[in-house]
Amino acid sequence: MTEHETNLDELNAGIAQLRVEISALAAEMKHEVPGNGGKPESGWTAFRHRLGEAGARGEKIADGVALEIERHPLIGGMVAFGIGFLIATLLFKRTRKDDRQ
Repeated sequence: MTEHETNLDELNAGIAQLRVEISALAAEMKHEVPGNGGKPESGWTAFRHRLGEAGARGEKIADGVALEIERHPLIGGMVAFGIGFLIATLLFKRTRKDDRQ
């Protein structure tokens, strides 16, 4: 089998996997939501509903993090410093790498 045939087989397998995933997404977009009489939602309505649920979960997580930072301010400051240092290091390495070229 040549390299081109191998690449073509891999591409066909990837396309088949994408078809399965798109079918699953389409089926998910038409799920039934409790509280609306068991009627399936349209795609965008279901998407907005899921987005709202994700936003609510995100708010709960953010509130929990804020509470922990209030309870342990020193650790929260150290974590913030560490994250800032990591971001700065990554940006500095990228800048130095770009300057060399």
